[in-house]
Amino acid sequence: MTVLRSILRAATGLALAGLVSACSDQPTPDTHFVVADLFATPGKTLATLELSPTPQPSATFANAAPPPALPTLPLPTVVVLRQPTQPLGQAPPPADAASTATPSPLTCPAQPQLPFAAIWTNIAQAKSMMRCPQGDPLTYNGVWQDFEHGAMFWRDSDKSIFVISDAATRQGQPTDKWWHMPDTWVDGEAVSDPSLQPPAGLKQPVRGFGKVWRANGFVREGIGWATADEVSATIQWQNFDGGWMMTGPNGSPVYVMQPLDAAPYTNGIHLAPQ
Repeated sequence: MTVLRSILRAATGLALAGLVSACSDQPTPDTHFVVADLFATPGKTLATLELSPTPQPSATFANAAPPPALPTLPLPTVVVLRQPTQPLGQAPPPADAASTATPSPLTCPAQPQLPFAAIWTNIAQAKSMMRCPQGDPLTYNGVWQDFEHGAMFWRDSDKSIFVISDAATRQGQPTDKWWHMPDTWVDGEAVSDPSLQPPAGLKQPVRGFGKVWRANGFVREGIGWATADEVSATIQWQNFDGGWMMTGPNGSPVYVMQPLDAAPYTNGIHLAPQ
């Protein structure tokens, strides 16, 4: 009996020791790790990788032929054309000027009479502007007034006023300007403007001439102040295909006048008084 108890105690002790050993040999998952045998195993070393700088991209591949050079185009040459200066009142050349450079001789059924015949025959520009005469010369009565740079003529037949500037032709230009407008002045309107005082020896135009002169700056600039009083005048007039010629009060000078618009003709150009 005593021996049996000893055997049981020994067996019980071994069982408890085994249990304790089993419990103590299990690693705790949270505190122990299995380390790879990289350093413990002799003869194994880690490979050392050397990092090289990233190569810069190259536009030319080693085995590729270089691209062909582009041809260099010459810069365009800019040519600045000088525009001809048109004289004051000069009409623009026709669109087909090249084809009219050598016009055929002008043939008219009749030639103008005196005092227009000599100018039409001897001045090529006058003949070119006027072309053939229409009928016989006419006579118009009216009022004439001389100005610093031209004249005004009031035509009684249609109560209209012609303003003729010669400011440009006095400076050597081949042509000058004229304007044609109705006379709208009536009795009871202002005869003149007292606030406008002319220089010594000059006059302010009055009545119909004065109304046109004061209302239009281009008229004042074109002819200036009056140099004399109005005078009754009888002028000679010849119509042409391209315009008309007219004289001053005493048959001279002669103006070669070409309109730049349609009837009743409000403006145009004229040659220097002849």
